This record gives sequence, C-alpha cells and structure tokens, in this order.
Amino acid sequence: MRDSVLHILGTAQAEGTGIARIVAGLAQGLTPKGYSVHACFLGPPGPLVAMLEAAGAHSMALDLPPGRSLSGMLRLWHELHRHRFSIIHQHAGGRLISRVARWASGAPIVLHLHGRVMESQPSQPIAIRIKGPDCVIASSRCVAQHVTGANVRVIYAGVPIPDRVPDRSANLRNRNVRIGTGCRLAAIKGIPNLVRAFDILRHEFPEVRLEIAGEGPERGRIEDLVNEMGLQDCVTLLGWMSDFASILASWDIFVLPSFEESLPIAVVEAMAIGVPVIASAVGGLREIVQDGETGWLVQAGDPTQLAERLRRLLLHPQDRARMGLQGQARARAHFSEQRMVTEIAEIYDELRRKMPAIR
Repeated sequence: MRDSVLHILGTAQAEGTGIARIVAGLAQGLTPKGYSVHACFLGPPGPLVAMLEAAGAHSMALDLPPGRSLSGMLRLWHELHRHRFSIIHQHAGGRLISRVARWASGAPIVLHLHGRVMESQPSQPIAIRIKGPDCVIASSRCVAQHVTGANVRVIYAGVPIPDRVPDRSANLRNRNVRIGTGCRLAAIKGIPNLVRAFDILRHEFPEVRLEIAGEGPERGRIEDLVNEMGLQDCVTLLGWMSDFASILASWDIFVLPSFEESLPIAVVEAMAIGVPVIASAVGGLREIVQDGETGWLVQAGDPTQLAERLRRLLLHPQDRARMGLQGQARARAHFSEQRMVTEIAEIYDELRRKMPAIR
C-alpha cells in the first residue's frame, strides 16, 4: 500500500505553472518509490487541476475565500480529515494553513519555499522566520540563506532531460533565428528591457525574431511598447502556451531579464534542451547559469548590456551551439527531474521513519 502525500498549492491558474510542474514531476516519479501524490489548490478551479490529473496526481480546487475565514479553514480541515494522508507537502499558504493541516491529519509537514528574493535593497535582506514544519525545502540557496529558525534543505526544481537536443544547424548563418522568453508578464520580469534590447539590434539583424510567451498584468504595456517602437513585424506575443516545451524547442536563445528570481523553471527547461540562456545576475539565476559557459549573466535593468550579449551570440553561432551543449550537461548534472524526485523521496522516507516521534 502506497503512502499518500498531499501537496497544498495556491492558484490553479496559469501563473502557478512553475510549482505545478514540480508536483507533476513528483506525481510521475514517486509511484515506483511507494508514494501516491494528491494535490489541493486553495484557489478556484483552473487549468492546472487537469494538468496534474494528467500527470497522475489526484487533484482538486477548494476555492477557499480569501483571508483567514472560519468557513474556509473548516472546509480545509474537513477535506484533510476525511483522507488519511501520510505527509503534507505545503507550497502555499501561511502558518494557519500549516496548523490546520497538522490538526486535521496529524501528518508531518514539509514546507517548500519558492519565494523570490529582492536584490534591490541588500541593506535590508528579507528574513523568513520558520516555526512548526518538520522539514523545510528551499528552491535555491538564495532563498535558503534568508531563512531563520529551521534547518533548510536546498532542492532544485528538476525537469526531464532529453537524450538529444534539437538540431539547430540550419540557423548557424543567423537566418530566421528566434529569441524567446516565457514567464508571467509581470513588472518584476523586466520584459520591456528585452524589447528595448531587441530594438537596438533589429537593423543589424533584420531576420531575427523575438517571441514572448505568457500572460499577466504587464501584457498591455509590453504590446504598447512594441507598437511604439514599430516592432510589430518582428516581435510576437504568443500568450499562454499550454505546450510550452514545443515552442521552447524552436528557440535559439532564451532570455530572462528579471529584477529578482528564486529559481525559474523555464530557464532550467531551456538549458535541458540545449538552448543558451541570457539572464539577469540576480537571485537563483546565478545558481543556474554559468556566465560565459552555459550563457551570459547581465545586469538587471540594462538593455544596452543585454543587447551586447545578444549580439555576441548572434554573431557567433558556434558559441550558441557550445553553450547549449554545456547547458544541457549542467541541467543533467544538477537539475534533472530524477534527481529532484530522489532527493524529495529521501525526505519523505526520513519523515515516515520518524513518524511516531513526530506525532
């Protein structure tokens, strides 16, 4: 009989895809290790419910009212109490959610921190005080270093690593080269600076195209900027992509000009299929991208430097190929889905062995 693990997530809408992909990988990889995966979204129903169901996780969306409403907590308690979960793996919600989960199930609590780390005020570092969970997982070292009151294990998000990378030899002469980015279109992602960097290069490289995948509150502003610069013929906003992997495989360079990040899974996915990455030198991006080896790190908010690095990769396609291969090797060594599943399964096994003491 398998032990049941419940993952508590926040939103089932598209903006929660990064965390949902982690849970999907666990759902597929933990079955041989004796665990069944369930997922409970605190928010209303959305496309991620079906995504996790397809991955093998029994999923539901509670659509709890915002805030600490008594009715919402009672509903959560009821859902947890009527199932016999062995472990609660919490990705969203605060201490109250943890307490309700403990009260309702008696199961050990794993708290998984995915929070971003702000770099703009280094004199005022964010301190995350943790109390209560039986284990704390941080998505990157930059997240872990801000945690106090608990021992933290850093486990990087993992993605499937293909045996081969797509053949991009046809683009070695910079014909129809595609630069891409994929993320939630929020101000913190810095996408307008990517558009500005592309504008610097468009006359020098008229056949190059920029594609932006994702949705979010900044989409209108980005569209306005594209129109103001007259880039409608060479910049495309793709919207939300349910099959992100297919569009990612068609890109020659991946760019993420964020102002802050913890560990963006899209960057790991790009490296896994051999796409060189240009990203801001902030947060967990510095743990993923090796500057000059698997891509380039640039100063956040500097479109001129970003354009210079893009120009270098456009002028030297052999560097694109080399960095892509080195990026895939790094992803295989440090960011594979298999590695993530194994490390989290080890935590579950430890907690199950300690179960009488925890309870």
